[in-house]
Amino acid sequence: MKPKTLPLPAVFLGLILGFLILPQAASAAKKEPPAPVAPKSRFLIRLSPVHAEAAATDEEKGRIVMHFDYLKTLLADGKLVLAGMSTDDYSSLLLIEAADRQEAEQIMASDPAVSGKVYQAELHPFQVVLSRQQP
Repeated sequence: MKPKTLPLPAVFLGLILGFLILPQAASAAKKEPPAPVAPKSRFLIRLSPVHAEAAATDEEKGRIVMHFDYLKTLLADGKLVLAGMSTDDYSSLLLIEAADRQEAEQIMASDPAVSGKVYQAELHPFQVVLSRQQP
């Protein structure tokens, strides 16, 4: 009994599909791992009120509300690590993550309470040395 042979068009179709599918399968198998994400630097921002809380104008109080909304946005964007306020002098500390000092300065300057001169701001590079949680 003679072996069956495939018709010529089926052979060509098989070859064409092989040339189209095999390179994609090979490249999928050789897929390189994603490029590592550059580590973020941490910065401490110290905010000191220009006036005592009781002496703030209505416009300044509005800026403080905008400041809090801005911090929530930074938190949602993964840039704010923590924020806290001293209850005796209303100064604040923000710990942020940024690619570099330039980005950290931009984050600080974009705060509505800083740009509105409600708070004076200082920026300092920061490194966690001890923590109850992993940084």
